[in-house]
Amino acid sequence: MTALLAALTFIQRFLVGAYKPVMDDWFLYGDLYTNTAERITKFALPNEKFAIRPFAAAIDIFVNAPLFKHIWLAELIVTLAMLAGAFLIIRALRKNGAAGAGFFMCAVCLFPVGLEATYWLAAATRVGYAMLFIGAALCALTYWYETGKRRGIVLYALLGMISVGFYEPAIVMYIILTLFVIWNNRGGKKTLLPIIILAAQILLIGIYYILNSGSGEIQSRGGFVETSYAEHFRVVFDYIKTILTKHSVTIMKNSFVSGLLTILGGHGFIKTAVIITLSVLFGVFSALCVKNRKFSPAVLLLGTAMLAGGLALNFVLGSERIPLRVVYFSFFGLGLIADELITLLPHRASQILTALLLSVSAFVFTTAGIGEVMSYVKTSEYDMYITRQLVELDTPERISNPDKNTYLFGGQHYYVDTSSLNYLDHIRGVSGNYADITGCMRHITGAAFTNNIMTFTYGDTQTLKPYIDVEGLCAFYNVEYDKTVAPVTLVPDGDDYNIVREDGSLAGRLEHKDDVSYQYID
Repeated sequence: MTALLAALTFIQRFLVGAYKPVMDDWFLYGDLYTNTAERITKFALPNEKFAIRPFAAAIDIFVNAPLFKHIWLAELIVTLAMLAGAFLIIRALRKNGAAGAGFFMCAVCLFPVGLEATYWLAAATRVGYAMLFIGAALCALTYWYETGKRRGIVLYALLGMISVGFYEPAIVMYIILTLFVIWNNRGGKKTLLPIIILAAQILLIGIYYILNSGSGEIQSRGGFVETSYAEHFRVVFDYIKTILTKHSVTIMKNSFVSGLLTILGGHGFIKTAVIITLSVLFGVFSALCVKNRKFSPAVLLLGTAMLAGGLALNFVLGSERIPLRVVYFSFFGLGLIADELITLLPHRASQILTALLLSVSAFVFTTAGIGEVMSYVKTSEYDMYITRQLVELDTPERISNPDKNTYLFGGQHYYVDTSSLNYLDHIRGVSGNYADITGCMRHITGAAFTNNIMTFTYGDTQTLKPYIDVEGLCAFYNVEYDKTVAPVTLVPDGDDYNIVREDGSLAGRLEHKDDVSYQYID
């Protein structure tokens, strides 16, 4: 079953081509990948961005960054880590009473809404590797319960400590899963020792977070609720409900259409036949994995706890910024709940229904996932296209001079023709983000330093004075509707400025806000 799922996952992620960097990938890996020594220094010191998730930072430094020129390899490795992690987690759960596996694996590995968490490399590093070590720790703990051999409890202690160093929602999931395994094997000293180890692991990572509490990343996203909790709960609940309903439907609908068109393209019959065959076989083997036992309220309760635990941090942390990736771990609970509810039927009926539902789900999820991956690939290609034009238009002396400023008007957070969902970090384009486009430019030019690039999307207000009045300091460009980049000049119009193309046409306006700030009006 897992081998068939892996085949579908690889088709979903690599049918349209090798992985290409997007968003944070550009500056995390493309900007700093040659400065390993500098990154290690930042990783080692408190209060630095790279230090807040220690083992994710280590993967960034020693795996992803060195592989940036062959970034598809980093994507392949993290995909294998995710698959292995999902397999180990469900294997441990089945040894502790879970009846099924197919719905869990399908939701965790194939559901397209989860691709922001498990495909986009900057996020997948925090999620996929966490899953691997969580699964390995659970299997080690289960092995200790089964055999009593000391190496099991030692491995559980080491692997569990690593697993909590990747991502905060993964810590919550690790705690819930570990407590379930302990509860399922409760009795005597074998209950107390794992709990002591778990408490020590959480204490150590808690101390680490406290030591790094001055990090801008923690301050902006890791602080607890300080305003009205009732209002915060309402806002977060509405965001999560929107993600799990409206946004999920949008992704599935748009991505399934584009994915299906891709499959039906060149050699469409072969591709369609392969995906359908693998999906049906996955459904059949998932059905064969369903245990012949009565419904278990304990496993259903675990699934409910995983569903709630995958969302819980959003309600206690002060940030109301809820990207798609932070709800990913709730899919663990949804999958486990579905696997357990199916046992309410007679065994043969549960197998038939599992085979039917998962055959259809695997095909739909794989196809929609292909469309979603296409949006990532297209976005990366547009990023490169726009940035290369900017590099070619600006002189080499300016590009490598950090004392020069470049202003890019008409930037786009999302490229319309990629059909992606326009929501927070979901497949964001570099032309609307300073850090992303700087990383992309440094990768293209090979320069350790480039000039300061300020991107403007519609409605942005930026501090521009006194820089734009200094002759020779600034250069101005505009991203046209067809994504070509054209030089523009700023022409005073009272307190405002008109953004004028070389042919005299108006590209936009800068509206005066105060002595130093202007708002870009398209």
